[in-house]
Amino acid sequence: MPMSSKDKTRLLYLDTAPTVGGSVVSLYELLKGLDRERYEPLVISYAPHTYVDRFRALGAEVLVRQMDRAADHRPRWAGSARGSGVVRGLRNSATGEATFHAMGFGLYLLRRVWPRARAIERVIRDRRVALVHTNIRLGHDREGILAARLAGVPCVCHVRDFERLNRFDRWLAGRVARFICISQAVQRSHAASGVPCEKYRVVYNGLDLAAFDAGMDATHGRESLGLAGDERAVGVVGRLESWKGQEVFLRAMAEVRRAVPRVKGIVVGASVPHEPNYKDRLLALRRELGLDYRVAFHDYRPDVPALMAALDVIVLPSSSPEPFGRVLIEAMAASKPVVATDAGAVREVIADGEHGLLVPVDDAGAMAEAVKRLLLDPRLAGSMGLKGRREVEARFTAQHYVNGVQAVYREVLA
Repeated sequence: MPMSSKDKTRLLYLDTAPTVGGSVVSLYELLKGLDRERYEPLVISYAPHTYVDRFRALGAEVLVRQMDRAADHRPRWAGSARGSGVVRGLRNSATGEATFHAMGFGLYLLRRVWPRARAIERVIRDRRVALVHTNIRLGHDREGILAARLAGVPCVCHVRDFERLNRFDRWLAGRVARFICISQAVQRSHAASGVPCEKYRVVYNGLDLAAFDAGMDATHGRESLGLAGDERAVGVVGRLESWKGQEVFLRAMAEVRRAVPRVKGIVVGASVPHEPNYKDRLLALRRELGLDYRVAFHDYRPDVPALMAALDVIVLPSSSPEPFGRVLIEAMAASKPVVATDAGAVREVIADGEHGLLVPVDDAGAMAEAVKRLLLDPRLAGSMGLKGRREVEARFTAQHYVNGVQAVYREVLA
């Protein structure tokens, strides 16, 4: 007999992402596979991004708070005080500098984190939430953890990025029931801050292979990207953010085109609020390298399977260690070979020479050589693509992901 709504455990998900990225997509996969006989999801989203309606279409209640547009947490007098002689004198010593930053962090907690935490606490109490699941990392989701503590319910904190914990964050970590890390690399980094190891569980991101295969329309994908019939396509998919390495990709493509004249580079991704001018820098570099007609830029696209089907090689050019690299499993699910920088969790996802080729960070020359090797050796590229597909089937499906997260829920709620 199906459980009534009263018998289900209500879970609150905190979606604090300002734009659609890996955290939002992974939350969507989780909601889609969640055991609705047992759990009832409620989402607080900080921005009205395109996935809000998709969350609702899955039957989840979504509250949009638009907190990404909240007013500056600093009081009006802070700007003038910052340049005063007293503050300049204070910052002349290491102790003074530390005191200055501690005061600033205190204002941030008092004027931004605390009001948000109280607002979320009211939702927890009013909706009788049994567990809070924050979705990015501890330092990004402090108010959700604090709200759960205030309301007296357990909190599961997803950690999707590397971060250093300050003294307050270490205290806050003690209020978290479990941390779900998206890779062993993230777990090692996070645990180095002194959080007890027994609080961590590694659950890799996953994707829905059935939904992925249904959208593998290479013809539509190529037409939408403006690719001619004989053009080869090499793409990088991800937010336009400097650490994602699109500049290195452009420099690599300048070398690739000399060996493969009919190649086209595809850069897909939306700008992020904290680097609004980064795309302009990339467009200027494209012009400087003479790639205006050889590299095309496209905004964020939800039709990832069609996009992957249209590309011959997918590149992950990150200049900083990747916490996971969702685009890797998307490429592998499409049976496409990848070229990725060898840092962070990348080796947990792909094996060098098996599912793709790994290159040093910030090495445009090595990246270009790897891309050329795959473009000029279709048999090698095809073999790597097929092995990558089998790896996703074995380790990175949505069901693997959902099962891992629900196991943490059962552990915490027991």
